[in-house]
Amino acid sequence: MKKFSVILSSLLLIIFLSTFNPNNLQIEPQFFKIKEIEIKNLKYLNKKEIKHIMYDQLIGTNLIVLNKKKINKIFSKNKLIDFVEFKKIYPSTLQIVIHEKETIAIINYKKKKFYLTKNGEEIKYFQNSDLERLPNIFGEQKNFLEVYYSLKELNFPTKQIKSFYHFEIGRWDILLNNNKIIKLPIKNFNNSLKNFMELKDKINYEKYLIFDYRINDQLILN
Repeated sequence: MKKFSVILSSLLLIIFLSTFNPNNLQIEPQFFKIKEIEIKNLKYLNKKEIKHIMYDQLIGTNLIVLNKKKINKIFSKNKLIDFVEFKKIYPSTLQIVIHEKETIAIINYKKKKFYLTKNGEEIKYFQNSDLERLPNIFGEQKNFLEVYYSLKELNFPTKQIKSFYHFEIGRWDILLNNNKIIKLPIKNFNNSLKNFMELKDKINYEKYLIFDYRINDQLILN
């Protein structure tokens, strides 16, 4: 009889655990309360500010019945955040891994400023010492991504670029940190960039400030 009671109790426990859904509880369990929050993977955003917000929202809540939708809604207000991952470290720590969008430039157009992501999304400008090191775009950013990805394909050292200048006729100038200027043509600018990459190690590079490719099949050095 004792053996039967043990088996019955075990079966009831298995049934309870297999059907138990903590999200359906109306009363929050009193164990596994969040006491510590770790913020990981930040590159640009302010870790202290985010941690403060999360502490206000989550400290003392239950780790098991974590409301991820509510947290994601809070993070969705910051357009620089791509997505968020959660890791529960029992008994009382929540780790939040934040993935930021990759920003590639700062748009300056009609007295407005935006951060531009690699996918072409514009994010309202806010002061950030790290992001302000990105190259500036002056003028429209029309077909900028085409120019940018041509640079990446050629392994152009984009960190050496200070600014991009767009002209209404549809072409670009690239200003480097050493004040050298690459003047691209309207069409086939990829060939011009390729030529620049090949020449800069073959000619007296330091002697020239302007590499002018505006005339088809010609390079004018100044």
